[in-house]
Amino acid sequence: MILECPPIALIKEATSIQSFVLDVGPLLLGAVALPSILLFFWYFGVELSDQRIKAKLWLVENIVLVQRYRMLGGHLEGLGQKTSICKNCKNDKMQLWNYQQQKLLVVRCRSCKMNYTLTKEHNEYIRLILSEMDGTVTLVKTLIRFKYHELGKLLGRKLALDPSDMNSQLNPLEVFHFTAKKSDKSEEERIVNVFEGHQRRLQKRNRNIEFG
Repeated sequence: MILECPPIALIKEATSIQSFVLDVGPLLLGAVALPSILLFFWYFGVELSDQRIKAKLWLVENIVLVQRYRMLGGHLEGLGQKTSICKNCKNDKMQLWNYQQQKLLVVRCRSCKMNYTLTKEHNEYIRLILSEMDGTVTLVKTLIRFKYHELGKLLGRKLALDPSDMNSQLNPLEVFHFTAKKSDKSEEERIVNVFEGHQRRLQKRNRNIEFG
């Protein structure tokens, strides 16, 4: 069987296409890659620098909010000393949940989600915490809104918060935690009564032995 040779015209056409690809291919590749390269350098060279500058300026202008956030942490530590553990599940881990300016503060057990409403008459820390609420809530909302920007990253470092799991649906107060350390008076009284009753029984028994 004799194989037919491809026509010379087809060979020339294939050669022409190959030459075209070799000649024009690098130019096409460069034309496609160049915008991506320029975008890359623009973002990391210009946009990020601009974001960093704006983030630092924002922080300078709002440094008072960061200071109030840190003061709130100290107030929460004091509140924990004045707050009893959860009556429902006996857990001591609490968080802020809601507030009404200068009037009410709602704290929530992080375990069973039971809420407790406190007024400024409860102790001196309630008033201090309420006075810091608006500013610190604004700060946390800003962190959540700009968590993918330089401002969010900068705030995350300043506040020691990880915004990666935060979203716009999050209650900003949830990030404020404290530990309840005040003992339950009723439990203390029960323990004291049991101890005193035991002591009285021992004393009575000793007297009976002496006069027996």
